[in-house]
Amino acid sequence: NPAYDLIVQALGGIMSITGHEKQEPVRVGSSIGDITAGLFTTIGIQSALIKRNLTKVGCHIDISMLDCQIAILENAVSKFFCEKKVPKKLGTRHPSIAPFECFKCKDNFIAIAAGNNSLFKKLCKGLSADKIYSSKIFKNNELRLKNVEKLKIEIEKILKNKSSKYWISKLSALGVPVSKLNNIKEALELPQILNRNMVVDVNLNKNLKIKVAGNPIKFSNYKDKSFRKAAPNLDQNRKKI
Repeated sequence: NPAYDLIVQALGGIMSITGHEKQEPVRVGSSIGDITAGLFTTIGIQSALIKRNLTKVGCHIDISMLDCQIAILENAVSKFFCEKKVPKKLGTRHPSIAPFECFKCKDNFIAIAAGNNSLFKKLCKGLSADKIYSSKIFKNNELRLKNVEKLKIEIEKILKNKSSKYWISKLSALGVPVSKLNNIKEALELPQILNRNMVVDVNLNKNLKIKVAGNPIKFSNYKDKSFRKAAPNLDQNRKKI
């Protein structure tokens, strides 16, 4: 199927920067081909409707799943054209900020995002790592990116002595963005997720109720209900349509 060939080609580009170097290709954890095409289609429809309302002229919208996969390679595409180098796999690492990735503690991994010099200073304070902070090769973000492997080794030398819970508590108190790696169950149970109504009920019938992800788009003039109607059965609305 030519269409699937194109999708696989696009996903190949994304998989080439997903995972860790010297490991087999890794699929992204969600169906980004379908999701991004749907999102871009929605944006296109909304834009066309606004234009039509102003000009009274409609248009045809053309969305390609292949195009969408290229569009979301924003950092990798810019890096390739600027540096003339093919981007490599980064694992959990951010392509342009350091330290910004997952680090191994004594018992588990934590994600740390020290996105500027101020946060890096706070991170080093929390780690009691004056040596790291005063090092010339970690003086600014550009140098930290250049020496990111060395930086990771130095940070993990300290982190491995204590539990992830210990470091999260200590670094959070200093204002450093840090978190444990939540699995799906833990993510769905986060207070912020529940408060944002991102887990809702669907009554399939009188005896069966399931939970699904909520709508991330919140409107000030619309009450976001804690339940959703079930999808119609096959041919349920044929006559009406």
